[in-house]
Amino acid sequence: MTTKLSRYSSVAVVTTNEEIGGEALPTFVDKADSCVQDGYPNIVIDCESVTSVDSSGLEYLLDLQDRCEELLGAVKLCNLDDTIRTIFRITRLKRRFEIFDDLDSAVSSFG
Repeated sequence: MTTKLSRYSSVAVVTTNEEIGGEALPTFVDKADSCVQDGYPNIVIDCESVTSVDSSGLEYLLDLQDRCEELLGAVKLCNLDDTIRTIFRITRLKRRFEIFDDLDSAVSSFG
């Protein structure tokens, strides 16, 4: 598996076992963009197996968040390891994204 898309009611879940950035970013972008295009502006990014996030990945996540918010949705993150959690804290992106410890909590937070 590289990047896959699942749907839980009105919530789309994007799961990847690669980095969010670099050569893996186009595949991740295709899956996440398809959520918005298909009418799913409520997105959870499951980072349980994400190996890293680079600046292009962070920039894309911010862009995705902006587009989802325009459609009255949101991007939420779950299962971040300590390194990725630190990246979001240092870059202050923690303020832009709700971060959850597990997938169930993130999905159910959409109500």
